[in-house]
Formats: sequence, C-alpha cells, structure tokens
Amino acid sequence: MKTLICLMLIASAYAGEKAEDEKTVKKRGLYGLGLGYGHGYADHGYGGYGYGGGYGYGGHDGGHHSVAVHTVPVEVPRPYPVAVDRPYPVKVPVAVPHPVPVAVPVDRPYPVVHTRTVTVPVDRPYPVSVPVKVPVPYPAPYPVKVPVSHPVPVPVAHPVPVAVPHPVVVKEAVPVLVKGHDYHGYH
Repeated sequence: MKTLICLMLIASAYAGEKAEDEKTVKKRGLYGLGLGYGHGYADHGYGGYGYGGGYGYGGHDGGHHSVAVHTVPVEVPRPYPVAVDRPYPVKVPVAVPHPVPVAVPVDRPYPVVHTRTVTVPVDRPYPVSVPVKVPVPYPAPYPVKVPVSHPVPVPVAHPVPVAVPHPVVVKEAVPVLVKGHDYHGYH
C-alpha cells in the first residue's frame, strides 16, 4: 500500500513538470496593435505629418468588415396522429345539445312545512331606571362610606428657625487635576 502511494506521488510530480514545460506564454490583447479588443488602430491609415507647408493630415480608411453567415438546416418534428388500440371500453363524455325532461317517481305525498312570520304589536318604550356604578374620578350618585376604626396621628414636618452665633464652615471634596510626568503632563 505504501509503495502504491509513493508511485502515485512520483507520477503526479512528473506530470506537473511536463505540463510546465509545454506552457507557452502569449500576450493577451495589447491595446491598439490589433491583438484583441476589437480592431486595432495600427491597421487604419491616419496619414502623417508633413514639414513643408504645415501639417498634412491624410485621409481615414475605416476598413472593411465582412461576416460569413452559415445557415444550418434543422428538422422540426411535426405532430402526427397515432392509432391506439385499447382492449377495454373507454367512456367518452358526450355533451347533450338540449335538456331532456326526466320523470322522477314520488312514493307518496308528504306535508311541506312553511315558516311564517307573525307580527305582534308592542307598546311604545318607557324609561327604566337602572343604577349604574361610576368609576372613581367621577362623582358617584350615591354616598360612599369608608369605615374608620380609630384616628391615626400623622407627623407633619415644619422647619423651626434657629439663630447661629458664629459662622459654620462646611468642607466639600473638590477634585483637583494634578499634572504629572506621564503623557505630556496629564495622566
């Protein structure tokens, strides 16, 4: 098994070297020399410069272009009828041109129930008072009683002014920026 793997590696290396030797280098389409990119400008005559009476520009030859058109005949398959033999009968639906009355036998007559709507006179409507409970933000039409078992004292804060005979100094912590030698004097 090891010898087979070694032989395959040697064969692939030899094939790779042979492929590199056969490779040819081609210049792909230099612009303006007629080696790609459509037509080259070097193929057309643009005249030249004359030094006698000024610059003489020659005529422009646009070149001639011809295209060979080849028509390839292709046969298009046409549909044709094929006879199919069926060993069993096939039901083909046939449309009836006009309706045909068909007699339907009825066993016996049966009663048919007709639903009828009967109108009943109703006296004119009268107002009915219904007690409605209203939510809290609106005044209620009935008194709401809240039971209170005993009064509860609630402390009320009221400031009392006190005279101070001498001034009092209150110390507050203020951050101070101290310059050091870290990064341009700032840390």
